[in-house]
Amino acid sequence: MKNAPKNRVQQSVAAGAVLIMLGVSGCSFTAEQFTTTPYAPSDGIVKDLGPVLLRNILVVGRDDDTAGRLIGTVFNTSDEPVDLSIRAGGAPTSITIQGQGQFKFEDEIGDDGTLEGLQDIPGSLIEVDFGVAGEVATFEVPVLDGTLEEYRQFVPGGYTPRPSEPAATEEAAEGH
Repeated sequence: MKNAPKNRVQQSVAAGAVLIMLGVSGCSFTAEQFTTTPYAPSDGIVKDLGPVLLRNILVVGRDDDTAGRLIGTVFNTSDEPVDLSIRAGGAPTSITIQGQGQFKFEDEIGDDGTLEGLQDIPGSLIEVDFGVAGEVATFEVPVLDGTLEEYRQFVPGGYTPRPSEPAATEEAAEGH
């Protein structure tokens, strides 16, 4: 009989510990697991518009220029050719994507996807209108510059790196 109160205390402590553990870890039972949420692991946008799939679409530009260049790939999932209209800033442009084909802006020499009249600087988002067969959607597309090496060749007018440190003068170099 002497053990009965001791067992009740041990059982109460064990039950309390279990309740505390459930309270502390309970949020993981009901919280959304963000690692299971699909997302686009790229710098550009990933969107669908009718039969057209826009993949890693972004604009590469400069701080001192009003032109940007679209890069990314557009896929046509239909069997028929599709005209895709694109408008950002100034004048619109359009491309034709063959049935079950793709169009890579980076590979095009004749139509390089240059957009004139952009007022947004690298690091911002710009609204770009995409149209297919009368359906128009506006997406916010990131504007990047040549900071990342893989985009330098696409910067309209060429990429000029910013100096990362002030130039040292002769006096500073001599220790004066």
